[in-house]
Amino acid sequence: MAFFENFVSVIRQKWLDYVQSNRQWLELQMRMTSVRTPDGGRRPSSLLILGVVNALEPKLGNLMVPFYQLNSDEDALVEVLGLNFDPEMVLDKGNRPTTLEADNEGARMLPDSADQL
Repeated sequence: MAFFENFVSVIRQKWLDYVQSNRQWLELQMRMTSVRTPDGGRRPSSLLILGVVNALEPKLGNLMVPFYQLNSDEDALVEVLGLNFDPEMVLDKGNRPTTLEADNEGARMLPDSADQL
């Protein structure tokens, strides 16, 4: 379970870094399509989030196949990955993990194959 918690933390940090770097176009995109979050905010569509985090962490693909086979609901996958929150609220409040926490040597990279999980 510790591996998955570290993994989710790394993915969350990468997503927040991406959102911070791309706020302008994401805001335009979310004017047309956004999803309400449990924290009372909004986020981009699940398909956009999954596409971005898979591009940011290519080894995520090792987990996406079994995740998707178990449940092909994109919203559920975003929930499992801990990304069902308003990234703007987190960035504005400064509730981001520190670089040291997110850059933990053991959590930075996923294994090359699902066999190593």
